[in-house]
Amino acid sequence: MTEAPNQPPGHPWPPRYYERADALFLPTGLARSPWDPKAIAGGPVSALLATGAEDRELDDHFEIARFQVDIFGKVPHQPLHMMREALRDGRQTKLHRITMLADGKPVAQAHVLRVRRLETPVFPVPHDYPAPHSVPEHDAPRGARMGGAITLRRVLGGPGIPGRGISWLSTVGEVVGGETPSNFVKACLFADFGNGFGNATDAGQWSYANLDITIQFLRMPVGDWFLLDAETHMAGNGHGTARNIFADEQGVYARGFQTIFVAPGHLSVQVPPR
Repeated sequence: MTEAPNQPPGHPWPPRYYERADALFLPTGLARSPWDPKAIAGGPVSALLATGAEDRELDDHFEIARFQVDIFGKVPHQPLHMMREALRDGRQTKLHRITMLADGKPVAQAHVLRVRRLETPVFPVPHDYPAPHSVPEHDAPRGARMGGAITLRRVLGGPGIPGRGISWLSTVGEVVGGETPSNFVKACLFADFGNGFGNATDAGQWSYANLDITIQFLRMPVGDWFLLDAETHMAGNGHGTARNIFADEQGVYARGFQTIFVAPGHLSVQVPPR
């Protein structure tokens, strides 16, 4: 195990969110939620469920068309187990549910829709995003650094700046120690970042935790850089939506949404009802 560059001894490189112990996944300190040290952040939750959704045999003949995560409250920072079941096993489509459990209790789940691969017409999504290497590198927020494994290049706005945010992201980190994550898993990790990178308000005044993650894939991403184009909308009734567009250097590969729970932040003059 090598040490991280410019890191004190004891920090493994590449960084990882989990270590595997037989059928259990043991979260590391990097998986902790920035809001609650006893919980796991949404990105590591989504990425681990994506790891459990992969199937080499199925992926030879089927495309992942949708990945949807529901989080059942706070996912505790403790050993986790995953269970997979088929909800639909058709010739053209397959739907699987991956359930994440802590102490035998479901804490999150993902639904994965696969569609049989066929040669069909191409109608790409138009875009004018700049290439990642034409954009300067920026410091990532503490909760998104992954021990220095995540690189951020901001195109527009970004974390801590209210309004639409567009950023290129890349990571050399591992979701599970010793296992190189696929681009599908990396895409599911970064899909959690939309409500933070395209936040509607100042985080100190209003918090905006996401309750779910939905990604509709046009195709699987390629290359090392993942673009996130995010914007959050709210109607003043306690919740909102984050609209996300995902691209790589070849173009848009997916679109998605998150349901946002809105509540007064730590600097808000409003006090949450008892």
